[in-house]
Amino acid sequence: MPQSFVNQALARCSVKGSKYWFNCNPEGPNHWFKVEWIDKAKEKNILHLHFTMEDNPSLDEETKQRYRQMFVGVFFQRFILGLWVLAEGIIYPNFDEKKHTVKIKDIPTRFDNFYVTSDYGITNPQVFLLCGIKFINNEPHVWILDEYYNKGTKKNKYGQEEKITKTDELFLKDYEKFIGELDIKKTIIDPSATSLINLFKQNNIQVKEADNAVIDGINLVLNWLDKEKIHIVADKCPNLLREFASYIWDEKAQERGEDKPVKENDHALDALRYLLQTIFPIKRKGAYFNR
Repeated sequence: MPQSFVNQALARCSVKGSKYWFNCNPEGPNHWFKVEWIDKAKEKNILHLHFTMEDNPSLDEETKQRYRQMFVGVFFQRFILGLWVLAEGIIYPNFDEKKHTVKIKDIPTRFDNFYVTSDYGITNPQVFLLCGIKFINNEPHVWILDEYYNKGTKKNKYGQEEKITKTDELFLKDYEKFIGELDIKKTIIDPSATSLINLFKQNNIQVKEADNAVIDGINLVLNWLDKEKIHIVADKCPNLLREFASYIWDEKAQERGEDKPVKENDHALDALRYLLQTIFPIKRKGAYFNR
């Protein structure tokens, strides 16, 4: 809960001898609750109990193993080990070009479904990713087959970059050229791009508004990378590969106790996150996770 809610709740504990109980999934070490309560345990006469998933007697081993496999890196440290650790540096440190890229000749001959996922941009780059989903041993894998990355420039006959005017109509025309004759099951678009969504729907394109849960989506991409379920056609997706190397956590936001990526070099990666978080979200309902 936000700090304002907690402060209001505490102000109402006016009965003599009243006590407070708090139960937390950890976040960063600069989070307001860590700074104002846990770090001041002695000053505020607090009993601080650190417990992990292993301490939950209601979970059987199969369930615990499933939870262990949901999280990678900083999220594993927080949600499984119960540690207040910083999310810092590169957001996807487990990305490995050798493991996660394929050559054109190695693309499967058939897929179960095709999707296009989009990150909208008039002032920023407009991105479409063409994605093929194929189930292997009942597990979904995604192949990023091609990318459209419009920065608002094009090369003239002299090879120089010139600015162009970006419009939804241009994106629609380029989208139709981008997908060719493929049967696209859904096109996933950030819900804030209402004008593009409406235009696509008017042109009988099956649109699904993206689930834009940033932290859950980042954890999901980390999870799929860890399980090697993401396969990127390297020759077709240079901008997506470039972003993996430069997508980082915002240090200034961390100082405020917030987990936020730097809003740079994230357009193709946002589109990838939209796809996974919208179509294959991790369901965390259960006895341990309450976020």
